[in-house]
Amino acid sequence: MLKKYLKRMASLSVATALIAAALTTHQTAEAASAYEGKKVIFIPIAMGITLTEGWSRGMEEQANLNGFGYEVRDAAFNMKTMSEIFSKAINDKPDIIVAHNPTVQLLARQIRQAESQGIKVLQINLQSNQKSTAFVGANWTRIGHDIAEDIVTACGKDSGKSGKVAIIPGQLTAADSVLMNEAAMAVFAEHPEIEVVSNQASNWEPEKARQITATVLQQNPDLCAVFGHWGIHTIGAGNAVKDAGKADSVLVYATGGGNRVICDNIEAGVIDRYWSYNADGQGRDAGTMLRLMMQGAKPAEGEMLEVESPLIVIKKESYKPQQCWDLPAKS
Repeated sequence: MLKKYLKRMASLSVATALIAAALTTHQTAEAASAYEGKKVIFIPIAMGITLTEGWSRGMEEQANLNGFGYEVRDAAFNMKTMSEIFSKAINDKPDIIVAHNPTVQLLARQIRQAESQGIKVLQINLQSNQKSTAFVGANWTRIGHDIAEDIVTACGKDSGKSGKVAIIPGQLTAADSVLMNEAAMAVFAEHPEIEVVSNQASNWEPEKARQITATVLQQNPDLCAVFGHWGIHTIGAGNAVKDAGKADSVLVYATGGGNRVICDNIEAGVIDRYWSYNADGQGRDAGTMLRLMMQGAKPAEGEMLEVESPLIVIKKESYKPQQCWDLPAKS
């Protein structure tokens, strides 16, 4: 009797294993078919910077692993060209367009047009005024608020400092600059001892950020803090602070994707406090979002599928090399 029972149990175990294997094979085949013949076009503001290269690497890895097409069409910092590239991409009818918006309005009409034609749009890190199927990126309101609060602590009441702050956006109409400025100004409005003495855009250029900061320091030698909206151009601002001999008295704040160049400049004392949204991790998130969109994931009416990037605050006094990432050389 025991032998018959054990034999029956063994048969059931084999059957269960076969069913599980069949289900797994079926699910794998279904997932594979979701990607078959699909095409993604990534339209960045510019390639050749670690931010966009990191994102592209994450998305391309998923394309290679899952068998869907992936193409990059580089706008090379030319806004007119970017708009033209997007229109051409719509005509080519990919399944998904990944948009890196330079301003909140430049691509709004085209994003709406693409979505109306059944082309899903994934916005990465910088949002348009126009919602799309999905967004992967930083919470700029949170970053602006948190940096402003830190500035208030360092430069505000009872700090013994002037309370003077210079803000250096990349572009005044870029989503990150719009949202960070709004959040920071809301915090500063509650602390009248904080005075924003300059709010000039650098057009993302380190040299222009350096020039702006040098001029502000000449006019305000008691400046307490510089708030740059992107680490790369803020390196220029930090160098102006160092050149003026103010590195010990002026705090330099920045945000960005947390690549090795930034950590080198934190270690060198060019940037003091940095809010990193980890572009390498964003690339992985973007690649995963592409797969979910191809599998049919949809947002609620009037909403977007969203993945908010985790933040790491890197400070000069507690900096660790592993807080930044490296972009491997292309083979």
